[in-house]
Amino acid sequence: MIAMKLCWLILEGIFVLFFLYFGSSTAFALALLLLLLPPVNTLINLFVKKKIKVSLNSEPNLRKGESGEVEIIIKNNSVFPVFHMGIKLLAENQLNGQKSEHNVSTWLPSKGKQTETINTGSDYCGRIKVSVKRARIYDCFGIIGIGFKCNAKAYVTVQPDTFETIINLSPNSRALDESDIYSQEKAGDDLTEIYQIREYVPGDSPRQVHWKLSNKFGKLIVKEPALPITRNVLVFWERTGESGNLDIIDAQAETIVSVCKSLLDQSIQFTIGWNDTDRNICILHEVSDMDKFIGVITRIMRATGAKEGVSGAGLLVQTRPEALCAHMIYIAEEPQSEVTAMQGEGNVSMLLCGKTPLDGALMFDSEHYEQQLSQIDL
Repeated sequence: MIAMKLCWLILEGIFVLFFLYFGSSTAFALALLLLLLPPVNTLINLFVKKKIKVSLNSEPNLRKGESGEVEIIIKNNSVFPVFHMGIKLLAENQLNGQKSEHNVSTWLPSKGKQTETINTGSDYCGRIKVSVKRARIYDCFGIIGIGFKCNAKAYVTVQPDTFETIINLSPNSRALDESDIYSQEKAGDDLTEIYQIREYVPGDSPRQVHWKLSNKFGKLIVKEPALPITRNVLVFWERTGESGNLDIIDAQAETIVSVCKSLLDQSIQFTIGWNDTDRNICILHEVSDMDKFIGVITRIMRATGAKEGVSGAGLLVQTRPEALCAHMIYIAEEPQSEVTAMQGEGNVSMLLCGKTPLDGALMFDSEHYEQQLSQIDL
């Protein structure tokens, strides 16, 4: 666009010089026309800007380190063309605050549209919000620009990597471990409920034989015991006290997703939560299966953290005490003082990724967390 402005300035100067030195009326007319073109075109653009529609489309999911395309579709519903248009896009990872800007320049035919693309992605998990930071249309020489509002947005979730971790759920005297809900995917050891009926195979316990069906079919039939689903577990991510370190935030995000996946693999239902640092509220979701958890992951990936403010532990105790239970997993960079109130309601297993060691807490860092959290005792 600088080249267009220079071109206009040079041409205007040449016509003015020709008029001054040679008295050329043609040069004067051309100089006047060149001078009037930008403001006249701007008046037209004041009408055109109301007829421009911008939309953004993107791939819904990416892996860490991958690059995905965001499509910018610009429609001009007026009969006048737009000679130059500039759009500045902001891509922000809502989980860790990482930002990048992208500039797009194009033109628009009358009653037509243009499609442009940018590439976005991140080496860190999170939800990337792509929005229009600024949009302007210019006259034919790019001298006068007119901004217009554009609320187009697109979202890309950079999925966290997961790692294998073994969760050992120890008995708790305050826990109501008995459950009337049983897994539909796995057998267990509760002989009071039947998971499935099948033929006998060597190694089956005589206690599993279903004698009535065996006599009916003339062969040994056994019943597999059901697996009761435990529901008294809370997984909570403290988003207050964040230093802003991207690697630490990434490690915490992958930890909470991996822990939840391990619980589901053991048919343990749980409640997952975190504190919304913008609105100072607790977000809680009950998770009973993988489908429900997949739906929650996108929300986790936009859980913005804060260095200071109201702690998640404090909000949880004060506003959502019903979520406190026998087994609680508290994931944080630095534990907030209100976590002691959580400990009064049940066992709190703290997984901390900060610099301050704490007795009884399982410490991990952003480099070796997969090994450090390979086994967690609750």
